[in-house]
Amino acid sequence: MVLSRVQQVVLLRLRIGHNRLNHHMATKLKLVPSPLCSCGKNQTAEHILQACPYHNALRDTTWPEETALQKKLYGPKEDLERTARFALQSGLTI
Repeated sequence: MVLSRVQQVVLLRLRIGHNRLNHHMATKLKLVPSPLCSCGKNQTAEHILQACPYHNALRDTTWPEETALQKKLYGPKEDLERTARFALQSGLTI
């Protein structure tokens, strides 16, 4: 079975960095005043998927074991589904 259209769009946006996270919206599009996340770090896909303390609980339930960013964005279908689900459940607009 293929990923849904929504899942595909979310993954593509996370992969290429052309998304609605603050880093892109501030540095490229000048639509928000700051590239920073609420935690004070640049709000990039890598930050959200790997390190943001505001998403630790969701990250821990989505990936019980430490998972490399490469696997989250380019891994097998199961990992891609997890990544898309995490992004959608995070409450962030990707």
